[in-house]
Amino acid sequence: MRPFWHTGIFWAFALGLFLNAYVYGIAAVALAQLSLHGSPTVWGLAWAPAGFLVGIITGGWSADRMGRRAVLTWAPLGYVLGSLGLLLGRGIGTVLMSSLLLLATAGLESNTILTYSQELLPTATRRQAMYAELNFVNLGGLALASVALASHRWGPAIFHHLLSWLPVGLALLSWPIRTRIPESRLWRERRRRPYALPRDYKLRFVVAAVFSFSNTAGFSLMAFAFGHEFLPRHFHHLLLVSTLSAFLVGLLARWVGRWPPKFLLLLGYGMASVSAVSLLFIRAPHRVEFWAVLLVLSACTSLSYLAEDTFKSDLWPSAVRARIVAAVRAIGMSGYMGLLLWEYCAGLSHFVRVMAGTWTLGFAAAAVWWFANRLPLQHHRAVPERRLANRTRHNKLR
Repeated sequence: MRPFWHTGIFWAFALGLFLNAYVYGIAAVALAQLSLHGSPTVWGLAWAPAGFLVGIITGGWSADRMGRRAVLTWAPLGYVLGSLGLLLGRGIGTVLMSSLLLLATAGLESNTILTYSQELLPTATRRQAMYAELNFVNLGGLALASVALASHRWGPAIFHHLLSWLPVGLALLSWPIRTRIPESRLWRERRRRPYALPRDYKLRFVVAAVFSFSNTAGFSLMAFAFGHEFLPRHFHHLLLVSTLSAFLVGLLARWVGRWPPKFLLLLGYGMASVSAVSLLFIRAPHRVEFWAVLLVLSACTSLSYLAEDTFKSDLWPSAVRARIVAAVRAIGMSGYMGLLLWEYCAGLSHFVRVMAGTWTLGFAAAAVWWFANRLPLQHHRAVPERRLANRTRHNKLR
């Protein structure tokens, strides 16, 4: 068997996730470059998750109705149209709608990739491959932070062109690979047949939703909102430190992929909550100790992110997998938007307490999942889809 990084499927998914993270961060970075016609910064920060949320919901429905391959093949069209709108648009309305199209495309594509990966990657190396491709999300954020830092020397015009043309270039580069990816056999065979949810689907859904909220809100508050509010002159440095630390930890995907997901979730969220609580005792964001703890927090965030994105897309029936993943992610994104609007203008201590609370909530969910899986009378395995048709036929005969 060839290593997963030698396959076109892996690189198509990895480039797609890289592009998703890059596009998601454009709105926050653009706010650091200029004032959006005097609008409050919080609305600019909320614009990115709002557009992403539209794409997630649309992607969940379309991937289950039209197929994973069709959605992934035509997604580059949204990047091209959105980027051209940013390049050629002059009014604020055109810029906002173009960025919304980019963000919605990124959300639609990321949801499809998570679903597609669970059904198309080889079972023997699926976890390691998913961790490795998810690390391209960190790489996309790192690339965006690097471009933003370099823009101080190059000027805003070069920065604007780089932000606009890179999505077009990557979308066109990955398009030939996307067209050669086969349709998901599991989805094609099961989309109109009976399916069974995992026996613990209620607990799994609630835990996955908490993970989604905790990771989305925790990282976005730290990397985007915190820098805008308390370190505006060092926002790009904060984004660079956060994404670089997360990316370096993600390089361990081949090794941490051998650990049980429940252990990685417990470890990642536990260390992240301890790091976030430690910030309460430092208080001064300009101290070296504060940045050191943020570095550790970013590394822990990467561990929890790799595990939770894989966890929330696993063990769902292929006929409804995209919609369930979209529902879980939509809950997390909506929760982050509400939290952002609620506490954005709060003081430093309150902001850090909220950020620590989100990670502690994720740790509590990880602990619940850990102990639930250790109960001897609980059965958490899903009904294998390949045996479902035989079981259904047998029940009908009875």
